[in-house]
Amino acid sequence: DMEKLNIDQINGLMKILPDSSDLEQVKGYQGDPALLGEAEKFFTTLIKIPEFALRLDCMKFAFEFGPMSEDLGRRIKDTLDAGEAVLNSAEVKELLHILLVFGNFINTGGFAGNAVGFKLVLLSKIHEIKSNKPRMTMMHVLVESIEKNRPELLHFYKKFAKLKDIAKIDNAENEKELAEVQKMVEKIEKRMTKLDKKTIEKFADTFKEAKDFCKNAKKGIEDIKGLETKYIKFFVLDKKNYSLQECFKVMAIFCEKFESAITENKKRKEQEERLAKRKAEMAKRAETLPRMKKGGNSLQNQPQEECVVDNLLSEIRGGLKLRKTKSCAGESKVTRNSSIKASNQESVEKWKKTKIAMALVSRRV
Repeated sequence: DMEKLNIDQINGLMKILPDSSDLEQVKGYQGDPALLGEAEKFFTTLIKIPEFALRLDCMKFAFEFGPMSEDLGRRIKDTLDAGEAVLNSAEVKELLHILLVFGNFINTGGFAGNAVGFKLVLLSKIHEIKSNKPRMTMMHVLVESIEKNRPELLHFYKKFAKLKDIAKIDNAENEKELAEVQKMVEKIEKRMTKLDKKTIEKFADTFKEAKDFCKNAKKGIEDIKGLETKYIKFFVLDKKNYSLQECFKVMAIFCEKFESAITENKKRKEQEERLAKRKAEMAKRAETLPRMKKGGNSLQNQPQEECVVDNLLSEIRGGLKLRKTKSCAGESKVTRNSSIKASNQESVEKWKKTKIAMALVSRRV
């Protein structure tokens, strides 16, 4: 009874089921049942239940089919939904067009210019193409351009959030798993004819649901194969080198790197704004400092200038003191000439000071 047993108990019972030789020995025993061991007593009880092994198989399948069909059905549905979403997305097509324009612009004048398309694998390598700006790639430039010119495309990747996980789904594994379910259903159904009518009716709904699921799942797997053909045609791919799973993987990488570039561009913009603000503050400080210095020097130099003028005026009032020279009998002509020259030089210097003093006085007046 499925109401009294759970899946763990059923699995435990199936591990200790007797084989045919054990059953023959128990059937052939004619002695006192009380003398049997616990295992033999258990086998004796099982013999009284018609087709006990088949009943356990039916119960196990009924327990496991629900979660198993739900998981397989979800994987098939997610693959089909994601595949159709990429192919029918106007945003993806627009982005592919923008990338083509980018590529043709970069390759202008070269053999790769004026291209009508590019390989799908390029989408997973755009973030590796370096820009002429530090720490920027073609992906950063693409995101920056879209943000300025086509902001409605900026968050397209949010529609494909599950693509990374769906890229891990292998349709060949789906097909293999479905084949195992179909084989199990057919095997148990053939044996169910040995059960009584009441037991057959008890599991009839479960096996009908299983057969319907297998039919729908088989169609879904065939649709995935058809979707793969559409991708190969749409992206002009080599069927030998590309599968739907590989296409999903490339698109998942592109979406992931696109989202990362948005975050990185935002951080870089904030850094540039902080740097510009710091430079503006430094420039303002640099403009203020010379004015402060100039004002300080004028205040400091004014008393000093007045002091020099007063000193020069004092010397003028006192008269120019000329050095007297004495001629000595033993003094040579060269020595006397040198002394006269030095005295004249001193007079010239004092005269220069006098002129400066007069000019300062007139300026003050």
